[in-house]
This record gives sequence, structure tokens and C-alpha cells, in this order.
Amino acid sequence: MSRTLWDPVEPRRLGSLEPALRARVNGEIYRFASRATLARFQRDPVRWCGIVRDPVSGCLFVPDRWSPSLEWADGPYFFTCDSTRLEFSRAAGMYAIQRDY
Repeated sequence: MSRTLWDPVEPRRLGSLEPALRARVNGEIYRFASRATLARFQRDPVRWCGIVRDPVSGCLFVPDRWSPSLEWADGPYFFTCDSTRLEFSRAAGMYAIQRDY
């Protein structure tokens, strides 16, 4: 079984498996074809990330620029509401999504 990882900024290009060419949003890993597309993604991850899961409530949603957010150790986290953002800030280690692939 194979899996193809497309660059979310330039979907016609393959994302690299190189650790330096990846970013995380809500714990999910996004892979990029170049440093340029990685930089574009990091400037405005909401534009490119698509559907994410609120780590506290488990709800799937598409964040927008008004979504509550919080920077954490591995990147930004977006939330469906202020109350889940607050709960995450109180116990981030319990809610943070840990993936490494």
C-alpha cells in the first residue's frame, strides 16, 4: 500500500519526507515540496490546512481567521470555541495530538 503526500500549497507537487519540510497544525503533519511553499503555509496556515479536529471537543471543523487559536510546542492549534482553547491551555499535554510520521 502506498501513500502520496501532496504539498497543500501547491497540490500538483509532491510533499517531501524531509523533516525540515514539514509543519504541524493541530498536531497533524503537513509536508511541502519546497521551503517556499512551507513559508507560505506558515504565514497563513488557516488558508491551507483544511479540516482540523478540535483537540478538546474532538469536533471536525474548518478554521478561519476568527477561530480561537493557541501556539504550542509543535505549532498552532485552532479551536471551535474559546472554552476549548482555555481548557487546552490549562492541560495542553493531555490534549495535544502527538504524531510522528
